[in-house]
Order: sequence, then structure tokens, then C-alpha cells
Amino acid sequence: MLKICILSIALLLPSLSNANTVGHPSDATTAKLSSVDDLKDKRIGVLLGSAHESYATEHYPNALILQYKNSGDILLAIKTNKIDAALYDAEPLREIFKKDKSLALLGETLFSFDVGVGFNKKNNQLKDRFNTFLAEIKANGIYDDMVNRWMIKGEIVMPEISEPKTDATLLVGVSDGNLPFTIVKDNQLIGFDIELSKRFAAFEGKNIKFLNMDFGSLIAAVSTGKADMIASSIYVTNERKKQIDFSDPYYFEGTKVFALKQNVNVPSTKNPEDHLLASLDDLHNKNIGVMLGSTHDTFAHKHYPQAEIHQYKSPSDVLLAVKTQKVDVGIYNSISLKEILKTNSDISTIGEPFEIMPVAFGFSKDNTALQQKFNEFLKSIKSSGLYEEIINRWIKQDDPIMPEIKTPNKNGLLVAGHVSDGGLPFVTVKDNENIGMNIELAKRFAAYLGKDIRFDDMEFGSLIPAVSSGKINFIAVTLMITEERKQKINFADSYFEIGMSAFALKKNIASKDGDVGKVNGTSFLQGVIDSFRSNIIEEKRYLLIIGGLQTTILISILSTIFGTLLGAVVCFMRMSKNNLLNVPAKIYISILRGMPVLVLLMLIFYVVFGSVNINPIIVATVAFGMNFGAYVAEIFRSGIEGIEKGQMEAGIAMGFNKLKTFIFIILPQTIQRVLPVYKGEFISLVKMTSIVGYIAVQDLTKASDIIRSRTFDAFFPLIMIAILYFLISFLLMLFLDYVEKITDSKYKRQLRSKS
Repeated sequence: MLKICILSIALLLPSLSNANTVGHPSDATTAKLSSVDDLKDKRIGVLLGSAHESYATEHYPNALILQYKNSGDILLAIKTNKIDAALYDAEPLREIFKKDKSLALLGETLFSFDVGVGFNKKNNQLKDRFNTFLAEIKANGIYDDMVNRWMIKGEIVMPEISEPKTDATLLVGVSDGNLPFTIVKDNQLIGFDIELSKRFAAFEGKNIKFLNMDFGSLIAAVSTGKADMIASSIYVTNERKKQIDFSDPYYFEGTKVFALKQNVNVPSTKNPEDHLLASLDDLHNKNIGVMLGSTHDTFAHKHYPQAEIHQYKSPSDVLLAVKTQKVDVGIYNSISLKEILKTNSDISTIGEPFEIMPVAFGFSKDNTALQQKFNEFLKSIKSSGLYEEIINRWIKQDDPIMPEIKTPNKNGLLVAGHVSDGGLPFVTVKDNENIGMNIELAKRFAAYLGKDIRFDDMEFGSLIPAVSSGKINFIAVTLMITEERKQKINFADSYFEIGMSAFALKKNIASKDGDVGKVNGTSFLQGVIDSFRSNIIEEKRYLLIIGGLQTTILISILSTIFGTLLGAVVCFMRMSKNNLLNVPAKIYISILRGMPVLVLLMLIFYVVFGSVNINPIIVATVAFGMNFGAYVAEIFRSGIEGIEKGQMEAGIAMGFNKLKTFIFIILPQTIQRVLPVYKGEFISLVKMTSIVGYIAVQDLTKASDIIRSRTFDAFFPLIMIAILYFLISFLLMLFLDYVEKITDSKYKRQLRSKS
């Protein structure tokens, strides 16, 4: 009997060491979990003192409820199969799932509550001041900025919040669970709740001290006066209201169930129409494609926190993702989508347009004079009737024609940033010329000022940095006016309003009568012929390819020449015994080889040449040349050091000086040794030039993006550009093989002549 008791205690110890139990263990089966209904006789993990615990105890009386002190213990229990499933907040779970692919959600959101800050019932004044503070940051945009950073973008950088010089201290109880609310990073507490508390302390004119404790101790701490307030994504429940007071809600949070993916059953048979999209409500657990940095991006993150958001750099990339089913649905502006639907019979919108917002041109905060002149120009064309004519031409007509607008150069040049692959009616490229409503407005504004105009074609995400740094005078795209953007640039008066629309493949959309949309197909050969005609022949689009090809080749050759010469100089410095030359060369090589080329390109364009009006091709040449030079320096060094030192001594013994010995003996052998590696780096450089579109250079890749934005063909332009890059690399490789061959022959002839 004693042995049986000891054995029973030993079996219970693993669970008791990390958790407390509520309820009674039952005959838990080993079957996989298909829904939350399967939890009734399972082992469920919850956070001690949380709303999850109350819910699980009430709804699963026959389950074994295991209480843990923090989220780390819950995760460990899940992964070691100490529990079958657990309840946790949806926002932190999203962050957890990004890092751990072994977990899976079970069903939809179980329940949701408002989230508030807790106060002692005897401290109503502090609660009222917090409510005043909360209303203030919601009004001035700070709250929206916080939500955007922590909840939507998932940033983990804590902003600098200055503390007043005072002896008064605000004691705040927190529990470091998970992002986005609270976590410890670099020995410092960061997160949404931490920033909110710090801003309130500054509002109060107090220093702040955080009391990091177990979640279950928070309410006791504020009730006994150990803490002035508690802020740890605490659900506002009636039970808790009996013990403490809550502020006005500052967030709305849901609770989900999760378990090991291997323990979650995915039904093999489903109703074929279960996955069909009927309305925006069906997007909550889908893969959504948006354009990086757009308001569609912000909207999707805010309204669909449980969805997987995929960010792309252009509308054509979003369309391609939808057509190849990389995402279930895309979001784009409703006006341009009408043009997309005309040439994509397999695509359709879901529901009606939503989130109607004003759009305007953007200006630097340092150039309010130009902004005011645009507002005057906009008023003048509205009063003259020209504005209505522009709207009618681009919005209402099916095949608009760009009017002839003369832009004199009497008063200088106006530089407008735009995105050529945005799509009609706002901007596109036709017959190798920019056309669209935004282009016409910008040209007429330049004519109004008596200036010529130049359009710099950029990535959407580069526009605001470009106007802020003075690279362009204004942004001429359909830029939706948001509070976040207002903090970085100034907006002119709005010239139009645009809504958003969700779109997907017709076969994935439920039609109004319940049938799935069907699309008529064409033969493969006919499809290739049609794609060649629309992507190459129509509107002289071959000119875009020729222009992009010339730019790619020009940048590649110039970067190679500059990088080779620079690499030779750095190699000489690197091999010098003088530390004044050797050390800088080592640092240069380490930094350039460790830095992504795109980052280097952006730094040189926006920082080094930030205040200089310089051709972007020159910037690209410098950036790629600097990167290439760092690798070439090491290639040259390894080649030279691989040659026996005796050959240098032999050359000198034959009567050569050091320079002639290097030129006639060492250098030919070095070229032979390094050419195979050099060729590989050269080809890599050619392919790296595909990123120059970020600084408004129209290369081959950018030409492909422009064509895709006009034809909405997802495949042909990409395949065509891939073939062209291959041909460039192949021809350059043949050329370098020829160089290698003749240098080898020349070297052998020199050896024969000397012998």
C-alpha cells in the first residue's frame, strides 16, 4: 500500500512542479483536436488569475485545468505534452506563431473583452486623469501611431520618452508576457503597455517605476497600494470590477485556443463552398496581399489581426500573388481595380468599396510655399471648369487620351515623384510616355508655375523619404491622407476621394446565387501569342525593354570598371605593412561585405548625396562599384598571395625592378588565378542591378513592373526579363572566357620567349 502511494505521488509531481490544478482529471483520449468542443475532457493550460482561467473552469468542468504563472510556462507545457491545449490572448499569439511553426490555432476566437488599466478603488482621481490623458492621445494621433507600431507593424523599438526631473514616482505593476503588450528586451521593459504607462507618467510630470510581477499578483498589488496602477493587457470583467476600478478601454482583445500542430486535426472532407469568399467578414483567417506602406496595408493589419498579411512593393505584384494563389485575396484602390478587371476575367471584387478616403499630393514640410502654390492652382482649375474636364476624361471615359501640355522652362525644373505601375486612371506608361490623371495634374501645375517637369519613377515606399530629403519637389501619386503621414510630410488640398476594394480569383468567390464564378480559358499557344502582342508590340512596349536593357548594361559596365579600379587600390592598401593604409582597408572591406547592397544604395542616395541633385545612375554606379570593389580587393589579394614569393625574387635577380616584376610576372599569373572567381562576382553584380528601381532608375526589372501594371499579365513579363538577364549573363561570361583565354595564351608566349 505504501509503495502505491509513493508511486502515485511521483506520477503527479511533474504537473505539480509547474502548475496548480483545478477540476478533476478524466479519461483523456489520445484523439486529435478538431474543435474547441473536444476540450471537455482534456488538459487545458491557463494563466493563473486570468479571464482564461475563469472561462475554462466554467465551460469545461470535466477538463483538467492547469494554472501557470506566465506564458513561457504555458508554451513549455504545450511543447512537452504536459497539456493538450491552452488559452491565450490573440495579439501575443500572433507574435508567438511568427517564431514557432509547430503550433496551431483551434477554432475561432472564444471570447473577447475590453482591455483597461486597473486602479485602486480609493484612487479615483488618478483614474480620471488617466482617462483624460487617454482621450488626449487619441485626439492628437499618438494613440493611432502606437497601435500602428506595436499592433500592426509589429515593431519592437521603444521610442524615447523623456522623464521629468522630479522626486514624484508613479508605480506601475506589469507582467512581462509577450509582445505587443509587454516584454523584456536588452534588460528593459518594452511594449504597448510600457509606452502607454511611460507617456502617462510624463503627462503626470512623474518618474516611473515598473513592478514586474506574476500576472496573478497584479490585482492584489494595486488593491493593497503596492502599485498605483496595473497595465498588462487586463480584461475588464465584472468579477474584477468588484476588486479594482478600470480606466476607459484602450484596446479590444480576444482569446484563442492553441495546441501543437501535430495534435490538431484538419478535417479531410469539407463542403466545397466553405472556403468561398462572400463578404469582407470572410477575410479574418485568410492570406491577404497588400502594397507595402499603403493604407491598404494599415487597414488589413488593423481589421484582420488574425489574418496573414503579405506585403508587396507594387500593385502588379499583389495581382500576381492573387493569380498564383500565394494569397487568398488582395486589397487595392477601387478605381484602379476597375481597369484591372477589364483585362483579367478570372478576377473579381468582393463586396462594395470601403474606407473612402481623400487623396492629395505630398510636399516636404520645408517647402510650404510650393504646397500653397499647388492649392492656389487647384482652386483655379476648379473654378475654371478644367478640373471637371480632367475628372471626366480619366474617370468616366474608357480610353482616355493624354492632352498636349507645354511645360516651359522659364522658371526652372520641377521634379515629381510617382509610381508608374500604379495603373489607370491615375498613372501608367503608354507608348513609352507617362499618362494618367496624376500626370496631367502635375504637368498642368508645372505649366502654371512656368516650369518644366521631370517625373522620377520610384517604389511607393521610397516616395516619402525622397520628398523629405529633397530628392523630389513633390509626390504626384494617389496618396491617401493619414495622420501618420501628416507627421512626415505636408499634404496639399485633396483633389479626389478613393475607396478600397478586396479582390480574388472568381473561383474563390461565392456569387450572389451561390454558384462559383467560372472563367473561360484559351489554348497555351494562343495565350503565348496574345501575351507577346500585348506585352511587347502594343503601345511600343519594346521601347521600355530596350531602354531598361541599356540602363542595366550601362550600370553593370560602369560599376565593374569603377569597382575593379577601387578594388585594386583597396587591395594595395590591404597588403601594405603601413597600418595607416592597412587598417582603413580592412574596415572598408568588412563593412561593405557585411552590408546589404540595397541598404548601401539607399544610404548613398538619401544620405551621402541627400542634398545634391545627382543622376541616379551615377549613384547606382558608385554604390554597386563600392560593393564590388570590396570583394574584388579580397579576390586580388588572395590571387597575389597565392604566388610564391620566390618568383618576385627571381624577377629582380633577372634585372627587373619591383614594378616590372609585378607587371610581367606576378600580374599575368594573378589574372589567371582570379578570373574564375572574378567572373562569378561580375555576374552577381549584373543581377544585383535589379534593385535600382528603388532610386528611380528604370532598368530591366522596372520595365517589367511597368509593363505588368499596364497589361496585368502576371507571367510573361517576368519570364521575358528572366531570359534577358540570362542572355546578358551568358554573353558576358563568354566575353570573360575569351579574356581568360587570350591572357593565358599571352602569358604562355611570354614564358616561351623568355626561355
